[in-house]
Amino acid sequence: MSLVDDLIENLVERNALDLNGTFTVTVVDGGIRVRGSITSTLRDQRKNKQILKIAVPVDAQMSVGPIVIPLPQIQ
Repeated sequence: MSLVDDLIENLVERNALDLNGTFTVTVVDGGIRVRGSITSTLRDQRKNKQILKIAVPVDAQMSVGPIVIPLPQIQ
């Protein structure tokens, strides 16, 4: 096996990621706002051990530009 194969096996094939959380999506003037929290746990499946456990707060706002819908000309 090559070094890349070993790296992919150790990071992707051997580990599992558990995600739990809640989100609130709100429509605001000019876009949307997402608030909530995520709890993430990275587990090594081969050794059946938790490697990393993280609680992440989420507070993001995304603006959306104007949407233009072209209409056919009515005569």
